[in-house]
Amino acid sequence: MRLIIRIAGLALMLIGIRVLAGSVILSGHFIKSLPVIILAISGVWTLTYARQYRKYGWLLIAGGATYAIASGSIFIAPISLISFALSFFAVSAGYTMLSTGKIKFQLLP
Repeated sequence: MRLIIRIAGLALMLIGIRVLAGSVILSGHFIKSLPVIILAISGVWTLTYARQYRKYGWLLIAGGATYAIASGSIFIAPISLISFALSFFAVSAGYTMLSTGKIKFQLLP
């Protein structure tokens, strides 16, 4: 039964990410996207291998995302609030189901 819950959690996460990623439009220019790729790869590398500098890894990833939006290589299309809320709920519930193997729905603390 836990395996089915974990698979359902993975499916919920993928569906939520797919809905959120549907509003992102990428440009096809490689040279324009090169700094974004370098910042993202170095941020992931810092998070993975340089444990004492984890904060800098997150800063590199955030800088890459900021540069991508500011340079115009990524456009974010408008998304409705209900669609965002449902996809965020799907990702968070899916992560809980995937990590713990249990279904926990608590609306208020």
